[in-house]
Amino acid sequence: MKLLDELAEAFLDGFNDEMSYVLNRRTGEVLLDAPEALTGEPEIDWDDEEVAADLVMIPTVSSSEMYDVMVSFAKKQPDSITIHLTNVLNGNKPFRFFKEKINELGIENHWYEFEQDYAKSRMTEWLEEFSKIEGS
Repeated sequence: MKLLDELAEAFLDGFNDEMSYVLNRRTGEVLLDAPEALTGEPEIDWDDEEVAADLVMIPTVSSSEMYDVMVSFAKKQPDSITIHLTNVLNGNKPFRFFKEKINELGIENHWYEFEQDYAKSRMTEWLEEFSKIEGS
């Protein structure tokens, strides 16, 4: 898997209290930092300055940002589909019902492609910003 694909996946997996993704700047490897009970691998030792110096947290998408992405996707669809998607996005449990509606409408592949393109774009921006900071 290419680095950009891995970063996009990490970005979309989102943040939770138990695990996060980090990028090893030296190796370009994406690592999952989670309790050993979840992964079978030891957690990253953030107290080890030598190890931590090479690692940077990968940003994750917020729920409000993902909602905006879904709205953007809905607006780019034909009017009949836009109406259906807008209705579910404006109702209760928009994330759940959005997923159900895209499956019902048979456009889930279009959605996942749109979502991946968005995530890759965000991660490209992040890498560029990160490179500027690193170069300073």
